[in-house]
Amino acid sequence: MRKYKQLFFDLDHTLWDFATNERITLNQLYDSYNLKSHFSSFNEFYERYVPINADLWALYRNWEIRKTDLNTGRFHNTFLTAGLDDVEMAEKFSLDFIRQNSLKTNVMPFTFDLLEYLKPHYTMHIITNGFIETQKLKLEVSGLRPYFKNIFISEEIGAQKPKIAFFEYAIKSSNAKKTESLVIGDSLEMDILGAKNFGLDHVYYNPYSIPHKEKVFKEIKSLNELIGWL
Repeated sequence: MRKYKQLFFDLDHTLWDFATNERITLNQLYDSYNLKSHFSSFNEFYERYVPINADLWALYRNWEIRKTDLNTGRFHNTFLTAGLDDVEMAEKFSLDFIRQNSLKTNVMPFTFDLLEYLKPHYTMHIITNGFIETQKLKLEVSGLRPYFKNIFISEEIGAQKPKIAFFEYAIKSSNAKKTESLVIGDSLEMDILGAKNFGLDHVYYNPYSIPHKEKVFKEIKSLNELIGWL
């Protein structure tokens, strides 16, 4: 008898390989926007971009900045580190990034093996903090969409992981019981602590073995570890 009936998967970095897709997209845009005349290399550009992007996402999650501030600001602020002050260019770069990145199809190792294995036995859902237009497109283009009944996106719900309101909405909207639900995600803060605080069993997908002191329900390095366990 299977304990769980409903599985709630994070999308970015858990199933859809955000890091790989993002890097490929940014590298393409770095070339097309001729940023080599401002940065010594793509790696320099990328290393400056990553912390700026992370800081702005944190502000956005706390409702301290708007979506447009995040989207344009992460590139404008990165450009500024090289003395390039061009808001209009940053806006266009942002639109191109969002459009092109959403069309990338790389997924994490064993994603489709796992989903094929799970599909006959569970009702599966996506829980994500991303934007409506990008997340839905990623799911369609990558071939992930058919595996999931509901797509819960923070922008639609009006609450972001790890807020209890997000998880409460997802569980209630799925007519799921907390005791029969399992959350799988890569973010200790957003997915795991969010699930834990709402009283949900959870699997921490930690492919890079990032050290932590949090007591989690289950931790895995590969999605393949869920085949047989579930």
